[in-house]
This record gives sequence, structure tokens and C-alpha cells, in this order.
Amino acid sequence: MLNHAIPFIERLASGEAVSCDASITTQIQRRCKMAQIAIKYLRGGDNDESYYEVINRFLREPESRRLLLYLPLSDLQNAPEWFYETYLDAWYELLNVQDARENFYEGDTFEVDARPDGQLERVVKCAHLTPWLVEARFLSYTDLKRILELNQDNEVLLRSFANTWQMLKDRRLLEEAEIDELKSLTARVSQRAQLSPLYISEGREKWLHEREEQPQRETLLTPNVNLAGPFSPNIEAFMDVLETIQRALGPKEIVLVGGSRLKGYGTTLSDLDIFRLEDLDRDPEMKAGNPHATHIHYNTLWLGGNEVDDLSKIATDYATVYFESPKRHFAIERLESDLLQYRLLHKGFVRFYGGHDSIAKNYPEMDGNCPFYDDKYRRIATELFVKYVFIPTSST
Repeated sequence: MLNHAIPFIERLASGEAVSCDASITTQIQRRCKMAQIAIKYLRGGDNDESYYEVINRFLREPESRRLLLYLPLSDLQNAPEWFYETYLDAWYELLNVQDARENFYEGDTFEVDARPDGQLERVVKCAHLTPWLVEARFLSYTDLKRILELNQDNEVLLRSFANTWQMLKDRRLLEEAEIDELKSLTARVSQRAQLSPLYISEGREKWLHEREEQPQRETLLTPNVNLAGPFSPNIEAFMDVLETIQRALGPKEIVLVGGSRLKGYGTTLSDLDIFRLEDLDRDPEMKAGNPHATHIHYNTLWLGGNEVDDLSKIATDYATVYFESPKRHFAIERLESDLLQYRLLHKGFVRFYGGHDSIAKNYPEMDGNCPFYDDKYRRIATELFVKYVFIPTSST
């Protein structure tokens, strides 16, 4: 029998009382109820009012404001007027946030020492939603002009908006003279340069090969799963591998297992990510409490040797360290990137569905040729976010 503990995110999402702290339990139960309302709508429910009300609550909370980046764009057209204010408040806040641009495209960030200028290209990703916001009357020409005039010293912001001008023009969402004026306000920034790495490592060569290969649906290990989770049911498809791993463990040894097989878009050839808990404990960058390791402690299956007792409690003790972490905000963002970007957006969605589709497809300046703008991806991403991108805090 497999000695294991399911991913901690699933236990939080189920409403499990993982702490004797009443305030923690209240936060978990509240988040669980909010997620259930959103999920019911995303899976075909028709209670629009309840959905927009609960998304309104998510967007008002700073720690879940980034949900805005993933909400289905088609739903903006049907949003009630009272929703506009909250949405735009969150959107304006996100204008101050710069992300690694490749996180929202292919994940091709290069190794640190292979980057030509040593830096990652940045983007204000909420600016790339501008065409849909104009079409749904969330934003006007006047709003955009004011933003640009007030941010003439912010090259990343200006370039991010400039990426959208061609789509606005092609779809005739603004008057041509208005678009020309907006272009003049971003004319001083260059469009993105297509950079090449200073060298191609063995790891990068493997990644490029996998990208070109693009496995088809019939190679999937679990072709009928829900990519929005839960993930633990997927282990049945590779139980033999997990049992082999467990047999090789020392009596008291613990490993954490993650990767695309667990998340539902793996193939029979996909590697598993295996982390020895003892190694994680010794590495300051990977030990519990460090934001860089949040996804490992939260999004993986825990396996223990035959003398490990109460593995779920051990996993809980590690995960709850983040409840008190002063860097909890960054830990939450690490959950977002692991669940919604790496590698669901970068390759998992296309592998599972055989492609993607959106009106942004022909706009490379917006990184449109990827699932980010596909409403099916965005519904999955929104469900993942409301269920799993969450860490309670013991400071309230």
C-alpha cells in the first residue's frame, strides 16, 4: 500500500481544518465557499450574479488581485456595471506590476548567465488586455491617453500598451485618429527585440527538442482528466512508478513527487520531479518557508518509507510554516506560476487539447500565439487560481 499524502493545496481546497487556529480555519472555509461559487459558474452554471459578486470579492483582496490576469475575456461583455469599478481598481493596481514576459508565453527565459544583458524582459501584462477592455467599454480612448501621459518615464508600461495598438486598429475598436494619438505617446519606446541566448546549454537543447516535438493527445497518460484538478486521482495512472520509488526509499526517508504526470498533462515519457525532503531541508533556497520552494511543499505528492508514520501531519507541519512567513505574498505568486504558467500555459494545454485559439493569435507583439488568450485555458486557470492559489495567514 502506498504510504502517501495528497498535495497540500487539495486539502486546503477541500476545507480541511489543517490548523487548530480558529482564524485559519475560518479563512480556509471562506475561501472554499468562494471558490465553489466561481467553479459552479465556470463549469456551466448560469448564476451570473453570484459569479461576478464572488470575483468582485477576490479582486478586492490584494493577495488575489492577480486573478484578473486570467479571468475569461468573453465574460467581460456580460459583466454588470457595478463590477466595472472593482475590476478597474484592480487593473490600475496591476499597471504597477512588471512580470517576466516569457512567463506568459513559452517560458523561454534562458539561463541567468546566457541572458545577453543579464536581465529578463519585463511586461505589464494587464496592459495586453486593453483590446478586450475597450471592446467591453471598461476603458476609453480618454482613459488610455491619460495613463500614457502620466507614465512617460515608464518604458515597460509604454511598450506593453504599444503592443496592443495594431489589434485595436484592426478590430476598429477606436477611431484611427485616436489610435494615431496613442501611438505618438508610445513612439519613443522600441518594440521588443528578439533576443538569442549567449550559449545553448544541454538543458536548453532538451527543452527546444521537447517544444518542437509537441506530443499529441493519444500519448497522454491521463487523457480524460480535469486539468483544473484535483490532481491526486491522476496517480492511479502511474501507480507502478510510485510504488517502485517507494520501495527504493529508506525506512524513514521522505520524497516529494510532482510534475506533469501528477497535473494531468503528462505522457508516458514525461519525467517526474522528485525531491528528497532531507535535501530540501539542507538548502536555504528550498527549505520550507522560502517562497522559491512553495510549490514543492504545496503542489506535490508526499511519499514515505515504511517506517514513516502520519505523513499527512508531517506535510502539514512543513506547509503551515508559510502561514507565518513574512514573504507569504511571494509564496502565493509562486503557487500561481507553478499551477497556471509552468507548464500548463507553456506546453500542457496545447499537449492536452491539441492547440489553442483566440483572436490574439496573429499578434506576435502581444505574444498572441499561445493559450494565454484562449477562453478555455482561462477558465481552467481561473478555477486553479480560486481553488489553489491561496495560503492562509496566522497574522490576522
